Amino acid sequence: MYLKSLVATSVGGAMSAVVLGGLLAAAPQAAAAGTSCSAGVFMRTFYKNTSFTGTPVKTDCDSAVSESWAGSPVAGVPVNDFGVRWWMARDFGSGGPFTFAVLATDGVRVYVDGVRKIDLWAGTGDTARGRNVHLVVPPGRHTVRVDYANWTGAAKVKFAYAPRTAAVYDKVKPLAPVGVRTTYNTTTRKTTVSWTANKEMDLAGYSLHRRPVGGTTWTTVTSSTTARSHTDPLVNPGDRTPYYYEVRAKDRAGNISAGSADALVRPLPIVTSLTGTFDKVTRKVTLKWPLNTEPHFDHYTVLSNDRVDGAYVWVPLGTTKGSTWTTAPVPADIEARHYRVLVTNDGGTTTPSPVGLDARAPHELWLAIPDTIAPAYAPDLTLGSCAGGVRATAADYTPAPIRDFVGLAIERRAPGATTWSVVLHKTFDPRLDPATATVCAAQAADGRSHEYRARTYDAAGNYSPYSEIRSMALPMG
Repeated sequence: MYLKSLVATSVGGAMSAVVLGGLLAAAPQAAAAGTSCSAGVFMRTFYKNTSFTGTPVKTDCDSAVSESWAGSPVAGVPVNDFGVRWWMARDFGSGGPFTFAVLATDGVRVYVDGVRKIDLWAGTGDTARGRNVHLVVPPGRHTVRVDYANWTGAAKVKFAYAPRTAAVYDKVKPLAPVGVRTTYNTTTRKTTVSWTANKEMDLAGYSLHRRPVGGTTWTTVTSSTTARSHTDPLVNPGDRTPYYYEVRAKDRAGNISAGSADALVRPLPIVTSLTGTFDKVTRKVTLKWPLNTEPHFDHYTVLSNDRVDGAYVWVPLGTTKGSTWTTAPVPADIEARHYRVLVTNDGGTTTPSPVGLDARAPHELWLAIPDTIAPAYAPDLTLGSCAGGVRATAADYTPAPIRDFVGLAIERRAPGATTWSVVLHKTFDPRLDPATATVCAAQAADGRSHEYRARTYDAAGNYSPYSEIRSMALPMG
């Protein structure tokens, strides 16, 4: 956030209201001398004339324009007919109504962004006179310059600018705080929120607010603090709910800024996504997830949802600091396997693990295991003749409720051949018992014996053992 101004000084005089504009003006000639002043501090240059020309006698920094010189202000400058210039560039934050005031003998002029706002340029001897003007300063960075000329007599000059903090004048909200940072203590389980100092001159304080992720209502943690950090007394129940924090600024006129950018606090690191693959050869599942980088992360616990004593429970498989895990071989039972990865922080608190399954949990995976178990038994194979060939019939007598196959296949090879060819690959009629499939395989009546064999297959493409090889020759016609 930015400030409205720095010093509050009031002097008497006439008042007039104007609105400021313009961009940052170039620094005066004295800036070339290499002098650098802190933020909110004026660069001051002394001249041996009242036209501010030539090389300055001296350049230094001045925190406030408030002088009374009875003689020469610095060595090398005459007692009379000298000039002093003050210049500063600063950020006025949200801007708003300000009072600029001078009290001086002889000549004094005040400029904002190079535009003259106060002009009292006449000799007065030892008599000082003043003027106040009310300016509406736009937000952002602006320049302020004060030129003072002493012709004769005592040299007295005072200048100050300050925000008008009465609510009747100031309707400008402060800018939202910036630089919000959060620190979660895993031992006390409390969150400390800190932020960058607000630059508003009329700052009254800050307030800190919290809301749970997914919620819409902000809870006020502290309504007023002039400090730039605050520890939330909330101990997060179970350390499971992430929160957003925001800081708001309030000025002395009662205007409240918008909230800062929300700062997210997760009391526990979490696994944001979990994926897995099944290897048909090893029958192992490999789990993967993004590696947590939070400073309070300690380790992961990998769990599998298994049947124990008739009920499914989450069984720990082990712990790791890495982001992958390979399980022991799992049954290829076509059922989904369920896995979780929990996070434990350096305070010893672990992500809660509810008893049931949660399909929406990012750290939980439901993985379908493909069927790699083949039908256990070979079917029976019978051969007979049919018009133009051999009738081959495969039959399986497994009772219908427990059949683990969906079809039958019959293959054959010619005498002397080493390669089998498929003559039938089809599902069976589920209404028949046993399950049966028949084909009339074209075969020449040449007295040569062809060999046949059969097997069943399941929906995943797994095949049972082969039946006994049977052969048949059709008599030569």
